[in-house]
This record gives sequence, C-alpha cells and structure tokens, in this order.
Amino acid sequence: MRAIYTPRAMEPQRIRAVMYDFDDTIVESERINDALFSDVLRTDYSLELSQEELDILYGFSWSGVFDWLARNKGFRTSMKEVWEIFLRKKADFLKGRKLRVARGFDRMLSLPVSHAIVSGSTRAEIDAMLDNVGLAADSVQLILSDEDCSRGKPDPEGYLKALDALKTDRREALVFEDSAAGIEAAHRAGIAVAFVAELASRDSARFADMRFANFEEAHPWVRNRI
Repeated sequence: MRAIYTPRAMEPQRIRAVMYDFDDTIVESERINDALFSDVLRTDYSLELSQEELDILYGFSWSGVFDWLARNKGFRTSMKEVWEIFLRKKADFLKGRKLRVARGFDRMLSLPVSHAIVSGSTRAEIDAMLDNVGLAADSVQLILSDEDCSRGKPDPEGYLKALDALKTDRREALVFEDSAAGIEAAHRAGIAVAFVAELASRDSARFADMRFANFEEAHPWVRNRI
C-alpha cells in the first residue's frame, strides 16, 4: 500500500481563502462513484477491484486512478472510452435522485473570503452534480477539475494553482478535505487542512490538522479568523 504522508500540525491565524474538495466534502458521492465505477470495470472490462484497492484509490484524481490501474493492474483502455460509459451510468443514477449536500456549506460560502473548489473529478461530472443539488458554479470564485492539472492528488499542483489564482499566501488559506490523498496534497502545498466528517465515506481525520463534524461547526471557527 502507498505510504501515507504524515503532516505537521498547522493552524492559520488569519484566513483569506478557503478551498474545498468536492466529492464527500461538499456532496456525498464517493460511495456512488465506487459502486458505479467498479460495475463498469467488472461488467465491461472483466476487471474486479477489491475493497482494499478502492481504499487505496480513494481521493485520487480520475486521471490518477487510470494511471494506477495501468501500473498495477495492466489496464490499458483509455480513460475517454471508460469515462463515456461511467458518465452515462452516473447520469442515469442521478435521475430522480438528489445528492446530499454538506450541512452549513451555504453559510461557509457567505463568509467574506475567496472560495475555491479543487477536485479530482472531471468538469462535466462536477457540473452535473452541482446542477443536481442546485448549486451555481459561480458560487465560488474558482473551480479546478481533473482537466486543469497535469498531476492529481496527492500531488499539490491543484492547491498550488488555486493559491496562485486567488493571490493568497499559503499561510492564510485553509483546505477542507475528506481523503488522505487530498490532505497530503494540501499539506505538500503548505496549507492547513481540516477534515469534515459528515459526508466522508472513510475517516481520514488523523492525517489532518483539525477535525469538524460538519460545516456548521467549522463556520464560527473560520469566521473568527477572517
């Protein structure tokens, strides 16, 4: 199993930018992704992923998932081909269903700081889920998706790009994440990380600098540091 990065404890004294992972941080979706993606690989490509392998891949960008499959499972089918099947299945699954949104996320967006989503999901997938839950893409100042980065989480590229785009010092930013890979990415960018437990399908709190039950609990903590 891939070694887990061990962070040093950090806590910003002033916050000018807040960055969020998307899946299982803002919307509850990773269990859905696990089930649908596993079904595509099993049904269309006769490739079975164990729970341990799914746990290893948890929090990776989608392009990172396909890199891992090529290296470790000999899976050479293009992401584009598999992705077309996966997105159709996900669109069908979402019809008539409403994804669960993290409690208090609307209150977080009302805080007078810059807000960004830094996700390993594709932009088409993010847009579909935002539409599903009724969140406008312009609710945040910046969305970075898998296509916007040449290296996905746990690489820090996405968070470094967000810092640059928002013109914010790493010491004045805070990231909300749910996965060990995402927490590692933020720490490697030099940013403090909070784990939000509400929607997370795995408990990665031990890797983060702080833990909140939900955004309702996080809101006053962040507000007092603006």
